[in-house]
Amino acid sequence: MDAQLRNQSNPAKIGDRLFIQQLSYTRSLVTFLIRRQALPQKSPDVLANLAALGSMRYSHAGRAASEDEWQKLYAISRGLASELPLEIATAFSIWRLRTFFGLFPLIFLIMGIAALEEKYFLGYAEGSPWYYFIGLVAVLSWTCALGGLGTSAFFGTSLLAQLASATGNDQAKLKEITDSTYLQTRLMIGILFALVLGLPFGHLSLFTASHVLYTDIDWSAELFITMLHILAPFLLGFSTALVLAILERLIEGIKTTLGVGQPIQQHTSAPAKVAGAV
Repeated sequence: MDAQLRNQSNPAKIGDRLFIQQLSYTRSLVTFLIRRQALPQKSPDVLANLAALGSMRYSHAGRAASEDEWQKLYAISRGLASELPLEIATAFSIWRLRTFFGLFPLIFLIMGIAALEEKYFLGYAEGSPWYYFIGLVAVLSWTCALGGLGTSAFFGTSLLAQLASATGNDQAKLKEITDSTYLQTRLMIGILFALVLGLPFGHLSLFTASHVLYTDIDWSAELFITMLHILAPFLLGFSTALVLAILERLIEGIKTTLGVGQPIQQHTSAPAKVAGAV
């Protein structure tokens, strides 16, 4: 009874997550269109319906959304979707996923800088119980940071390439690079590949990057090898084709070592019996 009274006194609290998520998405879309001054003029009911739903917030003890509220929310979404040009819809998708294209690269960059700082202070901790712990944290942070930066670089370059050549036939690829599920999955896979396959190179990569900060670089044939030492986790996070090629080589090497998949050699036939033998 007390819960019902609280819900009646707070009609703006909704206990339906799906309704609130869709309402939050619609609010973001309206905010983006207002900022871009691209709000359709042929949908006068959009702002009125949004104003009627604007004060609603999620609460675990909130009430369920009514049918009329769902209809208003659907009317807003349908009214906006039917009037938006394709370029505005694409720009909104990129703006809504700005975390993947802006915030995450900054976080990975800070992680990489912090790992370099830990490598610098590691010399002062030599001989202390914290020496190996700081070294482990530095290597893991550096490897994950480079893998994340590689994946973020892939997102940025793929998005720019698709925007530069966006045509009617390329819209499927453009929708893929602006899909949050795809971006989350690709980011986790990139960091995982960089950590698992790049961990053997993590210490060398961090040591080489820290070393070249305080020494001059020799422009010689070894410069390319030095770059590979530093960028190995970055490349593993950037290119799934490279990772798949490495995994294929590893699997083929394991198969060759264990003799899996190779035809069994036939034993030579026994010598023929001597003619005339009983």
